[in-house]
Amino acid sequence: MGSRVLQGKAPHEGFEIRLMHKDGSRFDALIYEAPLIDADGRQTGWMGSIIDVTERKHAEELARQQQEKLQVTARLVTMGEMASTLAHELNQPLAAITSYNAGCLNKLESGNFTTAQLKEALGKLAVQAQRAGHIIRRVHDFVRKSEPKLAACDLAEAIDDSIGFIEGAAKSRGVRIVREIQGMRPELLADQVMIEQVLLNLMRNGIEAMAETPAHRRRLTIKLGQLENHMEIRVIDRGPGIPPEMEEKLFTPLFSTKADGMGMGLNICRSIIEFHHGRLWVESNPEGGSIFVMTLPIGRQ
Repeated sequence: MGSRVLQGKAPHEGFEIRLMHKDGSRFDALIYEAPLIDADGRQTGWMGSIIDVTERKHAEELARQQQEKLQVTARLVTMGEMASTLAHELNQPLAAITSYNAGCLNKLESGNFTTAQLKEALGKLAVQAQRAGHIIRRVHDFVRKSEPKLAACDLAEAIDDSIGFIEGAAKSRGVRIVREIQGMRPELLADQVMIEQVLLNLMRNGIEAMAETPAHRRRLTIKLGQLENHMEIRVIDRGPGIPPEMEEKLFTPLFSTKADGMGMGLNICRSIIEFHHGRLWVESNPEGGSIFVMTLPIGRQ
């Protein structure tokens, strides 16, 4: 960086460097460099400004940690609200395992069985055990505290995982979930668990919004497609919609349209999407209801 400064190529926004005080303690500094020009327009030297940004960086790190804690809390709240649905989903493979196990024991006790029959039953038992394990791992991955991890992410997979979480709750409320997924999809860098948190929150809100919608109209549509250099996801419900004066307030901290809401959900959702350098907003659905739109950039390293 020193040679770049001497060549006049120092960035206008300055650059950060770690320096040392006389007493040996280190601090973070932001350095601005500019050429000194005399009255004849000749450069006679350099002028530098050094600003101690240690406290600012410390405050930014505290804010980042607080945001991370809020995101984990929101995921735990989501899982708590969905506990009965998850218990029902997990109970299905466990009941099947118990049934196949009892069948195998009965066959063994009767002595009237073939190896092929036992092999088939044990194979089905193994499939159900894997299914139960997948549900548990999915919940564990969703609620665990971890640093954001940007990796190659297929948004269709994130959508499918999110639907897997909430499909039971949707069925219990008479809501049909429809996927409209673009066939060929470029991969992008994202934290899949964080994206799933946003999707799950938006889908849950859409399902709850249709509580008073006539049964034949209760449809939640998830659309995924490419829009120039962005991927776009639309979560479309057919609820009562959101008044224009409330649309932007939805994303402010502590604002909630629910009597028992904490006002964390959509604010955190927007923070997550902005962390991924994307955007999140809401539009009116021409068919009645709301459309929550998120965009995520493609090819950002």
